[in-house]
Amino acid sequence: KQKSSAGPVELPLPDFWASVGQLTSNLEAELSETVRSEGMTAKAQLQTRRLGNVRTLVTDLTRIRMNAFTQHAILVNLMKGGGAEAAAAVQHLSVIDWERHDPTERAYYQSLGHLVDKYKHDVAWKELVNGSNGRAPPTTPPEPSPNASLSEFTESAPEPEVQTPPPQVTVANPNETWDDPEFDEEDRIRAMDGFPDRATGADPHPPEEISVSETIGGDLMRIRILQDLSDPIIAEDGSEITLVEGDVESCPSLIAETLIAAGLAVAAPL
Repeated sequence: KQKSSAGPVELPLPDFWASVGQLTSNLEAELSETVRSEGMTAKAQLQTRRLGNVRTLVTDLTRIRMNAFTQHAILVNLMKGGGAEAAAAVQHLSVIDWERHDPTERAYYQSLGHLVDKYKHDVAWKELVNGSNGRAPPTTPPEPSPNASLSEFTESAPEPEVQTPPPQVTVANPNETWDDPEFDEEDRIRAMDGFPDRATGADPHPPEEISVSETIGGDLMRIRILQDLSDPIIAEDGSEITLVEGDVESCPSLIAETLIAAGLAVAAPL
């Protein structure tokens, strides 16, 4: 009956494929029992042929029903929103009563509907079938103006080149002699000893040390810890302190306000 119908035919049982699986399992069990007790007799060969025929029928029926469900799902989902002709074509299709079909077939049918919807979205199915539906046509970009011809450019007289005089090179007089100052190596060493800080290049004004509390914030705030802190905080003297729940500590105001805002501590004024 399914071979002569283009649409899916109703099944005699709602759990049809589970019953078919149980049938094949029973046939396999009977065949195994016959071969074990009697050997490969004529009865065993008959059971083998019967099991093979059942499996062939199951394969053909599955293929035909899947083709029928596929065709029905594609037509129904593809023709939605496709105009009057598409709506008329959908009306000729029979409505599927899922109480007379297997649940696995319904899941397969619904998955086909999702695939068809995705395909319609990817190819802009509504625009292909219905057109723009009164939308304004897409504006074409303005064509660029043609390039101006070379004749439009007027030839201007070349500007005269300004000749700069060559640089003057001062030539030393060979008759002049260079007076070597009487300043030997010992005088240079004595001059360096007189200014040791300049000789070594040391800065006479060393930078002032900036404490950790001045860097983070000079004001301290007294807080009480509500939760254990996994990371230590830096105290006023630069040491690291690990705070646990219940501790009361004076921290820089920036760190204290950060912990309070995070819900890890509360203010504990004296």
